[in-house]
Amino acid sequence: MAGGACSADAGTKKSGITDDAEVAAVDATMQAARGALAGGDVAAFMDVWTEDGLQDVFHEFGDAFVANTGYYLGAKQYSLGEAATPTVVGDTATTVAALFFRLVGVVRQFSLIKIDGVWKIDGATLATVDVGDVTIIDVEFGESSIDLDSSAIVDGDIALQVHNQTNAMHEFNILTAPPEQDLAAFFEHPEDGPPVPEGKSMPEGFDFVGGVSEIEPGASVTILFARALPAARYVMFC
Repeated sequence: MAGGACSADAGTKKSGITDDAEVAAVDATMQAARGALAGGDVAAFMDVWTEDGLQDVFHEFGDAFVANTGYYLGAKQYSLGEAATPTVVGDTATTVAALFFRLVGVVRQFSLIKIDGVWKIDGATLATVDVGDVTIIDVEFGESSIDLDSSAIVDGDIALQVHNQTNAMHEFNILTAPPEQDLAAFFEHPEDGPPVPEGKSMPEGFDFVGGVSEIEPGASVTILFARALPAARYVMFC
């Protein structure tokens, strides 16, 4: 899909917006985050976040963020889609954008706060958006299953609307696997699967595409792709 831009029902309405200058300042903070990711600039990216915001989205901040998430950020494996028009109320604001890791973009509603006159990203929650010009695939969690109509996927130009209607927290991950791999055996007995090469996190022929964690019961999230997915054997698992 033409990757990155979000059109949202939530977070784009004009009610609550009090000052065009503040809207522009919030947008400038999101653009600064986007530019820092495009340049692989870890320090500049951290500068537009609060520690609580980094902890909320990346589950770490400070030196831990630099050592772990910062490695992938510096390698330019993260990117940020264009943000929707911010809603500003006093010293707080929200906007919607997709945060991408590699190909997979998870749509989030970002929260910002104004600290000493400067807008900082203070956290984010999963969100859904309306997506045009691609095939929308609905994905439903069961208690121990992921249900979707794979016959609706006719090419790689898709977006996913993921719904967790269960009473449990779920995560959603995508990987590619070799066409000859017995996936049931691989997931049931990974210790008997292909060896993992040194310095790699997955066996030869497998590749982690991306995903999203902590999908709360009753929550939904839109997953975008930075470009049309190339032909491969894709596996979705939780």
